Amino acid sequence: PPGPYERTCQVASYFKQAKPRSKVLVLDANPDVMSKGPLFKRAWEDLYKGIVEYRPGQKAVGIDPGGMAVKLEFDSVRGDVLNVVPPHRAGDIAVKAGLITHNNRWCDVDWRTLESKAVKGVHVLGDSTLSASAMPKSGHMANQHAKVCADAVVALLNGREPNPNPVMNNTCYSFVSDKEVIHVASVHQWDAGQGTLLPVKGAGGVSSARSELEGQYGWSWAQNIWPTC
Repeated sequence: PPGPYERTCQVASYFKQAKPRSKVLVLDANPDVMSKGPLFKRAWEDLYKGIVEYRPGQKAVGIDPGGMAVKLEFDSVRGDVLNVVPPHRAGDIAVKAGLITHNNRWCDVDWRTLESKAVKGVHVLGDSTLSASAMPKSGHMANQHAKVCADAVVALLNGREPNPNPVMNNTCYSFVSDKEVIHVASVHQWDAGQGTLLPVKGAGGVSSARSELEGQYGWSWAQNIWPTC
């Protein structure tokens, strides 16, 4: 997900204005920026040169709170403020309910209803799910999960079959400064042959460049989706 990289931009934007001698050091366990990589890297180069330092392949194996240090596999790095993102998995409630199906982390579901494949009658939404092919873990996608699930539950409670061909869309806006934004979008449709949601070829895409116009789109998106959450 792009969240950590967007957070990098927001902190760097503050430092640029208020603490220009401060620095954001990004220690990423991934081999590269995993979402909107070229766009984030261009923003760091153009807007925050000398403020943001990105280091890929840096896996944190521990934290020293007293020494304010991140322990890496072969080194440790100190900081005045540490913002540690732990490995993600479904929450403890999913573990205790027996919903975890893959890698001790995620819950597989029937994408037509979001019903758990492990526990009948329980529906799982959002980041806890085992993502369908190329499906991002985002707030917009979780909102889509909720709408498909709610429609399916109402149908089931009334003795009807749920929608046999659900479609979900995703849009993820990332602020790289106080005004400029980049986005990625996709559409995912049920494929009966494979029994899952698949990305629709040619639908969606990624920003060609950051812009203030996309910033306006991003705020409009937020103001429209917040009331439905």
